[in-house]
This record gives sequence, structure tokens and C-alpha cells, in this order.
Amino acid sequence: MESINRSDIVPVPLGRANAYFVIREQEVVLVDTGTKGNARKIVQALLTRGLSPRHIRLIVITHTHYDHCGSLKALKDLTGAKTLVHESEATRLREGYGGFPRGTTALTQVISFLGRTIGKRVGGYDPVSPDIIMKDRFSLEAYGLDGYVLATPGHTIGSVSVILDNEHAMVGDTLFNIFRKSLFPPFADDPDELLKSWTKLYETGCRQFYPGHGKPFGRDKLRQNLEARMMH
Repeated sequence: MESINRSDIVPVPLGRANAYFVIREQEVVLVDTGTKGNARKIVQALLTRGLSPRHIRLIVITHTHYDHCGSLKALKDLTGAKTLVHESEATRLREGYGGFPRGTTALTQVISFLGRTIGKRVGGYDPVSPDIIMKDRFSLEAYGLDGYVLATPGHTIGSVSVILDNEHAMVGDTLFNIFRKSLFPPFADDPDELLKSWTKLYETGCRQFYPGHGKPFGRDKLRQNLEARMMH
């Protein structure tokens, strides 16, 4: 658990992907919800900290793929929390299907093709109508946090990251930490835009990054990856 002033970042590993709580006193912001069927795990993780589902005031969706918002509908119904998504993916959330991103390697290009062929049968989820639709930046001050949600496109057109105290960033799939050295996602719709988002994240001054897949990592690893990619 990472302390940021009077707030805590609590990773919630969900098998296929990570969700995160940002807890400040008795208020909670939830970042992502995993696949369908993860609502119970998320609620249990909250209960173990002496909090109930009703303490969740906001759910931030970093992007609308099924492994990040599959349990959104169940949690929204349970908590009454508002849902935030980028304007570019609001329609996808309403339709309950975020599509499949392009692969960034030969293997993942094949996987992506198969995913798009199968489509909503695998990648679909219960649709949700978002309450808050953002564009470039959304302040979290109303939720008692020194932070904001930042547009970080590339993995998808509407990917966003949550920045807290300019030190901690929950980045969804903008950065992967499942490989030993590389942070580059195996899937990204726009790799050039992705690298611009990496630069934006580095320029926030954040020192710790919390990915949608893999464990948190530090600023040096992002810098090394960014420098390596810029040399290509």
C-alpha cells in the first residue's frame, strides 16, 4: 500500500488485470473493474479494509476493453458510484463492447485478428451509460484528491491515466509490466500516439506507475524504455 498524503493506493489483483483503490479517509475512487465476475473480489478487498461498497464514489475506466470494465455494471449498481470515461470511448461503454486493439508484434497481430473476428461474443460486457465524460483532463479535487485524470491515448483512442500528487500514476494498458525489460504493450491501436502519452506521463514527474497488467514499477524503467523507443 502506497501512501500519498492522506490517501492510499491499494492494488487489487484480479488475475487477468489489476484494479486499484484510491482511499482517502472514508471515500474511495476505483480504477477499473476487471472482467465479468470480479465484483465480489473487489468488494471483498474493500471489506477487509473496513469499508463498504457505498464508500466508492467514483469509478474511473482507463479504457473500455472487457478485462477492464467487465464488472462495471455490477459494481455501479451495487455502489451507486459515478462512472468516468473518455469521450472517445463513451459510445463503446454504452454498447458494452470496446473492440480489440491492434497487435504490436506478429503474434499479437494474429491474436488481434482472431479477437476482432470473434468480436462481442468474447469481448462484450454489460453496457453502462457513463456519468462523466472527459476530454483532456479531469480534476479529482471534488473527490478529496490532489490529482487528475489525464488522456493518454495510444493503446486505445480514449485511454486515460489517473495522476495523484504528481508522484503516482495508474496507467491502465498505456504501460505493461509483464515483460522483464519492456513496458511496451503487446496491443496498441496507435504506437506513435502511445509514445507521446509515455512522454506526457514522464513529464508529470510521477515516480511510481501502476499498470493494468503486472506489478508497479519506478520512473527509471519508464525513462529507459522511452529512450530506447525514441532511438528506433
